[in-house]
Amino acid sequence: MLALFRFPPLHAGGVDPTGWLWSDWNVEPTIAIGLLALVSGYLFVTRRMTVGSQKASFIAGAVVLFVALGPPLDDWSDHYLLLAHMAQHLLLVMLAAPLLLYGTPAWLLEPLTRNRVTDRIGYWLTRPVVAFGLANAVFVLWHVPVLYEMALRSQPIHVLEHGTMLATALLAWWPILGPLPRWPRLALPLHSLYFFAMTVPGSAIGAFITFADPGLYQPYDTAQRIFGIDLATDQQLAGLLMWVAVSAIYLLLITFSFFRWASREEAADKAQETEQEAVRLQRAQAAVAAVAADPGVRATR
Repeated sequence: MLALFRFPPLHAGGVDPTGWLWSDWNVEPTIAIGLLALVSGYLFVTRRMTVGSQKASFIAGAVVLFVALGPPLDDWSDHYLLLAHMAQHLLLVMLAAPLLLYGTPAWLLEPLTRNRVTDRIGYWLTRPVVAFGLANAVFVLWHVPVLYEMALRSQPIHVLEHGTMLATALLAWWPILGPLPRWPRLALPLHSLYFFAMTVPGSAIGAFITFADPGLYQPYDTAQRIFGIDLATDQQLAGLLMWVAVSAIYLLLITFSFFRWASREEAADKAQETEQEAVRLQRAQAAVAAVAADPGVRATR
């Protein structure tokens, strides 16, 4: 049982996995125990006060974290493929973060608003401009070659990389999915604009990686090639994943947000028309009743 766990001091500098599908299928204890504790604690605290869809979302987010940080994807990322590392980052930012945030009930975070310090910090961090800036600054910085290579070679720095990416991704999704009304959230008409802005940094990084000379990140230069993917193809696919795939996801979100807003506007217009028609009908009925109740008016007519 203990063989399932490992404490690797190094990533790319360690021994390459040699098991099935180029993975040793070992799970880091910090990941397994941490996620188990997270889900268990969440289910215990929310056992009576959270709707089923929120619980399903939070658990799904934890599963995505396990897929992103566990084998075989983590082994491929650390030892073989830049493409796998980009997939890890996108799973953390584009899937795990929104699922976890949507699954977090407002009452679970409300104690933070009762303390003046945490309330002010939370309010400032969740402002759309601040959240957008922090998340994208962190994302861009970790893809600078020198920092990226440090994270590949050092386990503590790699943990810091993924931790800061996930934390700031939660901030980035807050203006859309934030459960606390007290802290800033964007109005629905602005969701599409926000999603469009989110495409820019990722697209820039993706384009840079795609068109850079092969070997942008040195640890992959000497890595064993797996799945028939050579160095240049690996880098191009990684860049395209960041560039095209993410842009496509945001385009879908932009479209969904627009039609959601348009649907609400149409429903509001119909409700207003119905209300106005009801008022006109009431006035007409009142006029008829007044005529019927006044004999003088009937005689004149």
